[in-house]
Parts: sequence; structure tokens; C-alpha cells
Amino acid sequence: MARKKMKRKKPKRKKRIASRKENRIPYSKYRIEWFDISSDSGWANENQFDEMKLATPVSEGWLFSKDEDTVRIFAGYDVDDDGSITFSERSVFPTSCVKKITKIH
Repeated sequence: MARKKMKRKKPKRKKRIASRKENRIPYSKYRIEWFDISSDSGWANENQFDEMKLATPVSEGWLFSKDEDTVRIFAGYDVDDDGSITFSERSVFPTSCVKKITKIH
């Protein structure tokens, strides 16, 4: 009995679903390493007080603006039908508190 060859099926391509609106924005994403105040309301001796260090948090977001006084980023946004952008999760850092700025993409 002869074996019948089976035809290989081509894989189906997934259709790309077009979004209702294009979410391209004219901002680049950055990682901001910065210095922040540390505080403690408890009692401590001199050695414990000397061991306190500044906090060094990291924030990521799109760079809105940067000048000699401030760095402004946002982590959320919405592009309206008319192309205008609404920003959320906004942060303003004193430039003097910024340790390092790295472009992500």
C-alpha cells in the first residue's frame, strides 16, 4: 500500500490590528538617578546618625524638559484625537539633585 503524501499547511499570518489612534509622541524615554532626603524620627547615637546616607532613587519616564534649574519627566500620557497630549505621573526634579540621566530609547 502506497503512502499518501500530506500537504504542509502554510502558517496563518496574524492580522495586525490597527489602533484607533497613533500614540507616537515627540519625547524620548530616560532613566533618572537622583538624590533624595533621608529622615528618621527615632532616637540615635552619634555613630548611627553619622551612618545615615541620602536616598538614591531611580525614576523612569519621558523627558518633557530640562534646563539649568529643573528636569521634568512624565510616566503616562494620552494622545487625543486632535493630536494633543495629556500628561500624567509628572515629576519635577531640581537639577542639583540629579545624579545621572541615561537615555533608554
